[in-house]
Amino acid sequence: MFFRLYKTRIKCLLKNRETLFWSFGFPILLSIFFYMAFSNLTSEDSIDTIPIAVIQEQNIDPSFMELIESIEITEDKKLFHVRSVSIEMAKKLLNEGIVKGIIDYEEDITLYLKENGIQQSIIKTFVDGYMQKSQTIRNIASLNPEVLSQEFLEEIVQHKDYIQNGTMNQKSPDYTLIYFYSLIAMTCMFGCNWGFREMVDIQADQSAIGARINVAPTNKMKLLISNLLAAFTLHFSSIVLLFAFLNNVLRIKFGDDMGLLLLISFIGSLCGISFGAFVCVAFKINVKAREVILTAISIGGGFLAGMMNVEIKYLIATKAPVVGYINPSSLITDALYSLYYYENNSRVYFNLAILSVLTIFFVIVTYCKIRRREYASI
Repeated sequence: MFFRLYKTRIKCLLKNRETLFWSFGFPILLSIFFYMAFSNLTSEDSIDTIPIAVIQEQNIDPSFMELIESIEITEDKKLFHVRSVSIEMAKKLLNEGIVKGIIDYEEDITLYLKENGIQQSIIKTFVDGYMQKSQTIRNIASLNPEVLSQEFLEEIVQHKDYIQNGTMNQKSPDYTLIYFYSLIAMTCMFGCNWGFREMVDIQADQSAIGARINVAPTNKMKLLISNLLAAFTLHFSSIVLLFAFLNNVLRIKFGDDMGLLLLISFIGSLCGISFGAFVCVAFKINVKAREVILTAISIGGGFLAGMMNVEIKYLIATKAPVVGYINPSSLITDALYSLYYYENNSRVYFNLAILSVLTIFFVIVTYCKIRRREYASI
């Protein structure tokens, strides 16, 4: 009897095209948009060599030319492609967009730019840094010329980088992954629509279907469990499909522990469905208003988890960590990122423990509300 109820409910849910789209179709479409926008955002290959012009008519310091021609993006890729040309040719190249900036080196450096952009900002940052160090040397020379030596000059102009690529587990931080992880979290929370619909369809005062169910001889608790299990089956399948698409098609990194990935998906799906059921029985307002609340919370939770702006997640973690602990989307996102980035899974288990507590709370409140629900007439 239970399996027949479960099988019948699966067939009914498969006919709800709107819910199927938001769980199966929308996350995959959004992941494609994210991939097109962020796929090469942190790659060194996204920075191209910048063409610049240096006016050759002035007596340019050879050390300056040596420096500007030696800066590299990678071992085989220069940061600047330098053209030594006349002032007339430099202006012509700048106007035609062939070079991005002109450096005029007389007593001081003058930089000419035609427009704003990332490449122009890089040129200005380089010139500003060089001028600051040059001014520092001149100030020291005017105050105490005796300290100037070749070793001192090399020390003062030397650039020290205290950041090393990679970490102890050789995984470089990639903040763009937060967008995809928060998308998975939002997909988990889309389960609230499934849980909400199941609770509406089981209550006689909420829908015509609920009225017919309550006059039927079928055990209501058995029917509710079979319906929620059917909803969980489809919703969990949508999350697994999204994982497979991200991992195999878009090549998004999730780490190697497939068991923990499935566990995060499993608990996340349960949390989403139980939250939808909780909202349905906890608020005494009309169905449409409760649907608006569900949509606002699921989308808002994704926003706070960093789906629209990664800095929001950092801001919540530093300024209002309690919000992150009660936001299922943040917990799921953090669990996924911790699984990929850290070798120790203690933080993953911590997030899953809080997520499980929230799920149990939603289930207990929903059960207590439904168990005492009686109807004077249907």
